[in-house]
Amino acid sequence: MLLAIGVFSISACGEEKQMEGQNAEPTAAPAEKEAAENQTVEKNRAIYTPSDWLDEGDQIVSNTFATLSSHLKSALQRGGVQEAVQYCHLNAYPLVDSLSRVHRASIRRISLKVRNPEDLPDRFEERALNRAQKMLAEGKTIEPWVEHYPEETAYYAPIYVRDLCLKCHGTPGKTISSEDYDLIKKLYPEDEAIGYQEGDWRGLWSIRFVR
Repeated sequence: MLLAIGVFSISACGEEKQMEGQNAEPTAAPAEKEAAENQTVEKNRAIYTPSDWLDEGDQIVSNTFATLSSHLKSALQRGGVQEAVQYCHLNAYPLVDSLSRVHRASIRRISLKVRNPEDLPDRFEERALNRAQKMLAEGKTIEPWVEHYPEETAYYAPIYVRDLCLKCHGTPGKTISSEDYDLIKKLYPEDEAIGYQEGDWRGLWSIRFVR
């Protein structure tokens, strides 16, 4: 379960076919509509200043967080954590992919402790995660930053754990019920994304722009 802009906890969700009888909400079209309402002017990234990259990264994180949160809260209201885990497993990737198309960027949430192997960081993202971890160890605050690669520009921003996230990313038997954790392990056998407390650093938003 993921929640936060700067305070967003990462939920690993897989792309699978809809299971028969599963109440799945529409994903791509609504997500594109929601994000497009906040992006009415085509941006010319060729003339971006450093602050422009940060501003657009902030906007994408804000829009993506709002969209994911809305869908996740609806799933929780329908059927609690079990429904939310199933919804995320089936729909979060298509939803984020849809938002990526709207924003003309690759949107990912990355961590050193992943739930879904598809969320493993690449070498640039791993370096960014290690940089953030080092900042925390030195008592520094992680602020969003931008890095320029040969063909891409990357925006990174911190993700922290909220109280609600502990239902899926906390401690099994305490904040995560045994029944809910059994489902998580069934869907994500290699899950490492547990053991967090409220306020813990969870990972980074990774936004890639092709220049």
